[in-house]
Amino acid sequence: MKIEDYLNRLNDEAQSIFQETLKFTEELGKSHHRSACIYEFSQHVIDSSEKEILKTVSAQLESATLSACNGMYRQAFVSLRLALEMGLAAAYFSAHKLELHEWLGGRNDIKWSTLIDDDNGVISSRFAKAFFEEFTQDVTTYRNKAKSTYRKLSEFVHGNHETWENTEIELSFNEGRLKIYFDRAYEVSDIILFVLSCRYLKTFSESTLETLEFIPEEMKHIEYVRVYFGGPEG
Repeated sequence: MKIEDYLNRLNDEAQSIFQETLKFTEELGKSHHRSACIYEFSQHVIDSSEKEILKTVSAQLESATLSACNGMYRQAFVSLRLALEMGLAAAYFSAHKLELHEWLGGRNDIKWSTLIDDDNGVISSRFAKAFFEEFTQDVTTYRNKAKSTYRKLSEFVHGNHETWENTEIELSFNEGRLKIYFDRAYEVSDIILFVLSCRYLKTFSESTLETLEFIPEEMKHIEYVRVYFGGPEG
């Protein structure tokens, strides 16, 4: 088969999957909304390097959804994992400027174990006490959630045997895999918004907080966030 024929066939398959995926309007809308929230959040971060990292996080979330729409589910999960790493890294680097500049200069790497460290990571009591103490109430829950989500995404990155079950060389629509993608995408964005809110909310002016109305909406299950935005207690 000529290469152009082969690629045209794959494109036809991807377009067929794309049309099937568009039926999941509500889930696609939620995924896009969450990536837009992170982009909007980034616009209020003062440090230009941190801002750019968060813009990249938003772009990775959009890239993940596009891959899922075309039936490239493994690539979608890989992009989600990168978004999760970089979302937490933005908060970590905001408190470790030397490591930020070493990373920007290619002399340091983002280490997941460091980001998620129980005592010194960005979802730790120490971190929360430094920036928004009330978040200490939920750091254990969210740290465990982050570890679990990262592990699930890593199964696709590392090619665990079970992630290849029921897959073929040809692209094909997989509703079960798509639904798992939407679940993981929600978890990733939820974790990132939790960490970003902990790190940055108290650095924002009242006028900035007024533009972030999506935060109390997306995090309405957390009372101290809701109250911080003027919402009711209890």
